[in-house]
Amino acid sequence: MSRQSYPAVVKVVGSLNWDIINHVEFHDGEGTHRTFKDDDEDLQCPGGHGANQAVAVYRSSHKPPDPESNSKVDQQRWKMSGREYEFPLDVRVYMIGKIGGKDGDKRGDEIKKTLSDIGVNTDGIGIQENVRTGYAHVDIDGEGKPSVGNKLLANNYLNWEFVREHLESSDETLSTNLILVQKEIPDATVRKTIEYANENRIPIIFNPAPAPGPGIQLYGDPKIFRVDHLVLNRDCAERICKYGERAPRIHDFKSVGEIQSRYTPMCDIFHSLGASVVVITLGYRGVIASYLEPEDEEHHRSQRSFFVSGKRQRDVLDETGASDAFIGAYAVEVLRQMVSHDAHLHRSEDRERPQILDIAAAIELGIKAGGLTTEEIGSLNAIPWRPRLIDKNTRWLAADPFRRKGSG
Repeated sequence: MSRQSYPAVVKVVGSLNWDIINHVEFHDGEGTHRTFKDDDEDLQCPGGHGANQAVAVYRSSHKPPDPESNSKVDQQRWKMSGREYEFPLDVRVYMIGKIGGKDGDKRGDEIKKTLSDIGVNTDGIGIQENVRTGYAHVDIDGEGKPSVGNKLLANNYLNWEFVREHLESSDETLSTNLILVQKEIPDATVRKTIEYANENRIPIIFNPAPAPGPGIQLYGDPKIFRVDHLVLNRDCAERICKYGERAPRIHDFKSVGEIQSRYTPMCDIFHSLGASVVVITLGYRGVIASYLEPEDEEHHRSQRSFFVSGKRQRDVLDETGASDAFIGAYAVEVLRQMVSHDAHLHRSEDRERPQILDIAAAIELGIKAGGLTTEEIGSLNAIPWRPRLIDKNTRWLAADPFRRKGSG
């Protein structure tokens, strides 16, 4: 495919956190004491759903920077296995969020510098004086599964007025082509961001993470689900759609049919609330997705759902950033397809964008990104660049998510 002559602009509205990572033997039950392993040496790094997804979008569309070149075009061309590759889109990523400025906050400065060094535009990162940068304690067990507790702090001050200002401006006289938003920022800002995208016909991906806690539901404003792409993990879907009911464990499912019977009705709920595409990630099992086809002559829209098997690496060290890596790669593939279909990067008035997209291809790329991210400790730093993402020599496990252990 020839290169697109104009940039594709992605704006990420979300959280900026400082991750403090510890290792535990296992996640204890409620009310028990946990002892951290002694080999951590205070492992800390930038994170947060917003920062992670911004980096994932950028890295999924670029190769690592060449220290000897300042050309952004060079980051979209590379050689691998004797072949030349070129990503057809000039993807520009803008981060919109808040860091703290209390007592000369160094964590926020480091987050901003890290994003900028990677290639993300940080003009939309504001400093909230007299407040510290948000942070998260991430405890990782022996299987790489995280338990996360965060303090939002400066993220709580990301108000709509600030976000709107940066959605409507950029370095270039360019329109915004895609917006990503999550839930680690004020609900009012999330709702207004989604309304803005709909009013301006800008495709939007909504990730309602972290999952709502007991007694907290997102149904307070159903319009929050009126998005082009709703991407969430099964825990979040269970809490929103099956409040008060104990969810089955992921390894209890014995077939694709069981997964579909559990999660397709949840997709129905989200479609009824306005989501055009629903993607529910199921960890190592894979992904179940559903989309609405264009209206027929009687103004009905048929629903199509499907399952995509998961992929994982042999040595899983940390699953913390897998979901954000998935979303970033998914977003990049959506953008690529929109351009290849000459869609001018904007959706039509009747919200029929899914009809020209191969959602399964976007999911496949997302699954690869998520799987590769688990190979390293930390979320943001582990997200793969595009050459690794499309490397056909990468080996995967669990092509069949229901194969019994030891059966080959």
